[in-house]
Amino acid sequence: MKKWIHSSYHQDVEVSCICWANFKLNATVPGPIKVETCYQCHPAFNQNKEVKKVVKGMMEKFLEKQKRIEAVQNK
Repeated sequence: MKKWIHSSYHQDVEVSCICWANFKLNATVPGPIKVETCYQCHPAFNQNKEVKKVVKGMMEKFLEKQKRIEAVQNK
């Protein structure tokens, strides 16, 4: 395998979310990484289907869509 083709692999890269969650993962990007939503605050992975801290933009659109789907399912 050619070594110069592949990017370097960084272990234990610090990731921080706007919901104050911090965790480490392995990535090809050197840290620290800042994200808007993580597995703890995204409603698809959150059991309560609630967002801890509302993020404007795409997240609001997603939540509105989820509410419409739930309203149709409840009828």
